[in-house]
Amino acid sequence: MMVISKTKYEASESEIKDLFSHHGMGNVADVAVLGNGEFNAAYKVTCDNGTDYALKIAPPEGSKVLSYEKNMMESEVFWYSQMHEKTDILCPEVYVADFSKEIIRSNCFIMEMMEGKPLWEMGFSDGEYEEIQKQKICMLTKIHRITNDGYGYIQTGLKNSWYEALKNMALSLVADCRNLGHDTPDGEKFVSFIDKHEKLLRAVPCRMVNFDLWDSNVLYNARTGKICWIDPERGFWGDPVADFITLGPGQKAPLSAKQKELDTYNEMAREKIFLTGETEIRYALAVCYLALIEEVEKYVRYEPDNPTYIRNAVDSREMYDMAFRLL
Repeated sequence: MMVISKTKYEASESEIKDLFSHHGMGNVADVAVLGNGEFNAAYKVTCDNGTDYALKIAPPEGSKVLSYEKNMMESEVFWYSQMHEKTDILCPEVYVADFSKEIIRSNCFIMEMMEGKPLWEMGFSDGEYEEIQKQKICMLTKIHRITNDGYGYIQTGLKNSWYEALKNMALSLVADCRNLGHDTPDGEKFVSFIDKHEKLLRAVPCRMVNFDLWDSNVLYNARTGKICWIDPERGFWGDPVADFITLGPGQKAPLSAKQKELDTYNEMAREKIFLTGETEIRYALAVCYLALIEEVEKYVRYEPDNPTYIRNAVDSREMYDMAFRLL
């Protein structure tokens, strides 16, 4: 099913040719739309020497986006650099980042075209998929070794603790929701739970968090059997427990349902994450944050009759209900 999004930049072939020529990347021979992402536009660009590249373009200037999504592409380039510099995780190399808006009238970058298909397309057996999950979890243990002093999104300003960052992240979305003409009682309830658990959140370590390691953001190379990580733009500095949302039974399940994933993580991680009352609360608060994102983003991305709008509404409701029971 093709998702119709309000935020994608539609680049002309001439714009793309001019961009590649300007940056000395070669003469463009072919352009094809790439991927099923719902926010940025992506293209496979083939040059006349036979080399393929991926071009990613942020939403057009003036698009309705959430507060944390402004200048998010600069953050994505940063997270790629962190993975290349500080881990051995397989991910694309960024060749050109152009934030001038002079040729393509939005932030964009040209990166290595990686071989493989998204995990959800592969049709793995249960045993094969379990091995892939171990590779994904291994990637998380590697980014969680990357530390920082400030918490939150790079593009919105870092805070001194996870409590301050998470509260700021939540309040920004609540404000976005109001600015779009909607109330969010669940979002306000979430903020009250952040305050309730302030002491716990102030003690959370600061780590690189991806928060978006869904199967659509991981490519599988059938030739090598290796996986490649793409689209880290929704990353932030914060609580590593938040990255367990995408693992095992997914975002609607409590951390207690992910003991196998925790065990796998702890076999490889320098800093272990054990199932305790505190980690369950930290995880539930991260689920609330994802629920709030999904609740609010449907207003800016889709029309009410769009299946993805309806999906977001159902998903966010179920996530809130699960997390609120734990908080």
